[in-house]
Amino acid sequence: MSFITAKNLTRRYDLSDPWIVRQLTFRPKRFLTAVNDVSFSVEKGTTYALVGESGSGKSTIAKMAVGLLAPSAGTITLDNHNLNDRNLSPQSQQSMRRRIQMVFQSPYASLNPRWRVGDILAEPIQSFDLIQGAKNQAKRVDELLEQVGLSPSDAKKYPHEFSGGQRQRISIARALSSQPEVIICDEPTSALDVSVQAQVLNLLKSLQKEFSLTYLFITHDLAVVSSVANRIGVLNKGALVEEASPKELFTNPKQDYTRMLLNAAPKML
Repeated sequence: MSFITAKNLTRRYDLSDPWIVRQLTFRPKRFLTAVNDVSFSVEKGTTYALVGESGSGKSTIAKMAVGLLAPSAGTITLDNHNLNDRNLSPQSQQSMRRRIQMVFQSPYASLNPRWRVGDILAEPIQSFDLIQGAKNQAKRVDELLEQVGLSPSDAKKYPHEFSGGQRQRISIARALSSQPEVIICDEPTSALDVSVQAQVLNLLKSLQKEFSLTYLFITHDLAVVSSVANRIGVLNKGALVEEASPKELFTNPKQDYTRMLLNAAPKML
């Protein structure tokens, strides 16, 4: 049964000149369609990967999935609830935000450099009112650090004291802190060395198994998702041009664009 469903998802950007300029130059309005009529579904506890070059629309879909952007047309739903329903109560919106979290591309930019790691991980716990009491919250922070392969003593450190791979582990721990059901992974390994990429991917797989997480994995690199995805959708210029299991896609790609991505994919260590 589908847990996440995108149906005819479309996002357009208005690139038109200001009204007064158009009046003087007789230029028409200009629009950019970043995502064009995309439909896919993700089963609970599985990983769906969206793969494509820069500008293919994959990150735009990720932002619509977490509510940072509203679709121009179409819908994206979680457990049959429209993620962009403006009629949701504040309580329902808060609940939806808790259920879907995001791990961003850059582990250097996504963590507040002025906050200690313990404060970074405690913020979602406090914002969603998940655990009462400072001692209980601190205990939960220690558990989160251990779950991602770090030490409870790391809670007292600042982000700059960690390597890129360790920072991405902290970002994953922060996503886990709200007890989500879905994690959107937007190029989570692209800023890391290949050997560290494999470690982070293995961590994501083990956490998925432990907590029955559902992943929407965004990447330009097919090699990254070859071992983690249950289904792969290939995006080209905002359109979903091919969709298949990893085995089928890697052995019998239907589109020339997919073959180009496969040829460009590096080998994982």
